[in-house]
Parts: sequence; structure tokens; C-alpha cells
Amino acid sequence: MAGRMPTLAVAVSLLAACGSAAAAPRYSAPPDTYLLTIDQLVSPGFIVQTPPSEQDASVVAHGDAAVALRLAHNGLAAAATVSYARTVDFPTSNGPVEVIDTVERFASADGATASFTADVDARDATHGEVPTSAGVLGDQAHADSLVMTAPDGIDAVQVTLEWRVANVVVVLVLRGRYGGTRLEDALLLAHRQTSTQLSQESR
Repeated sequence: MAGRMPTLAVAVSLLAACGSAAAAPRYSAPPDTYLLTIDQLVSPGFIVQTPPSEQDASVVAHGDAAVALRLAHNGLAAAATVSYARTVDFPTSNGPVEVIDTVERFASADGATASFTADVDARDATHGEVPTSAGVLGDQAHADSLVMTAPDGIDAVQVTLEWRVANVVVVLVLRGRYGGTRLEDALLLAHRQTSTQLSQESR
């Protein structure tokens, strides 16, 4: 029997390995628990445009069947979205006029990572989108900006900031006047959301 691990030690080792492999995801609460709240917005005058609501894969994918299938394959467990808006004099406005926050909870961090990567690759490849570094945010983060011209000739911008924390992916979209709405506005909100709703204590 020399050179063999005692039976008890083997059993303990196997149990530890199984427990590690089957460890529960870090976040397991309903996704609307992690959504950005109106009191976290910086600019004044925001109202709830669309109240927090659960979203299935097809809605998260905006009707794209291939994306919905990919989300399901990656283990999307649940998702929720909320949007806020404010009425301003757009040509002179500063700060976003519309904020859309979507939280996607996956069954595993690996699935969330795969989804995050696919989202970023697809968005970066979209015509007009300009990839931008998001700095240090969560476990992974990336941003893109898209400039469009409104019917009145005023340039508008859409800033999309996506980041991952463990098995949760957050997509934050800000829209406003080009020059008045910046990535910094999105990062401020994202850091507030991450340090509060996605803090170590929030599971």
C-alpha cells in the first residue's frame, strides 16, 4: 500500500474537485436587481422611459435569430432592460438625453465571456462604429461610438459601453448631442453601477 493516498484523502480530494467544478455563479439574483437606477444618473430631468422589464434572448438580440441562438448557446439565463430619457434643447444640450441599460446574467463566467467577445466583435465590425478603450472596468470592458446626423442637421452620438463582471454582462447605451455626450459620461455611470449593484456584496 506504500505510495498510495489513504482512501479518505482520495475521497476528500475528489469531493473538493467536484465542488470546485460545480461552484455556483457569482451572481444569481434577477437581472433587474443589477440595473442602473434613476438616482444614479448625473444629468437632471430624467424620467423613466421604459420601466425595468425582463427580456428573453430574442429581445436582447433585437430580433436577430442568429444572435438569439448564440445567446442561448452561451447560457443566457435571464436579462432585463431599463431606459431613461429627458427633454432638452438638443442643439445646446450637454450630457446624454437617453440612457438604456441592459443586464444579461449567464449560467457561467465562460458563457458571459464568450457572449461579451462576440458582441464586441460584431459591433466593431459595424459600419460607422468607432472602437474605443474603456479602461479598467469589471473583468472585461469595451466601448464604441457611432455619430449620426439628425434631421435638423445636428450631429448626434450613440456611445455603447459593454463590460463583464463574472457571469454578468452589462450593455449601457447613451445617446445625445455629438460633443455634449462623451464616453466619460458612460464610464461614470458604469463605475457607479459596478461599485453598487455589482459589488462584492451583491450576489
